[in-house]
Amino acid sequence: MKTLNCYYAEAEKIGGQSYLEGCLACATAYIIFLCMETRYEKILKKISMYIQEQNEKVYAPRGLLLTDPIERGMRVIEISIFEDSGSTSSSSSGSSPTSSTAQ
Repeated sequence: MKTLNCYYAEAEKIGGQSYLEGCLACATAYIIFLCMETRYEKILKKISMYIQEQNEKVYAPRGLLLTDPIERGMRVIEISIFEDSGSTSSSSSGSSPTSSTAQ
């Protein structure tokens, strides 16, 4: 969580690059954003890659899945718990997700 909070704080920080992007956007009636990615979008992609990496290396082997907050409107961190339904029911096999949400 601490790493994610640091990434989001970095994304929200206003600096020279953010100021320049805003000026270019106003000067081009926001058409510039069709041609380039903003600093904020780049950091959101970095966060998505980090979450995907953590899911593969840390969470998935433990039967968990962390959902990218951007998929939930940046309002919650969702952790899905996969339970083996084969141990509770003899007629089906596989995993079924159970969600837990932290705000």
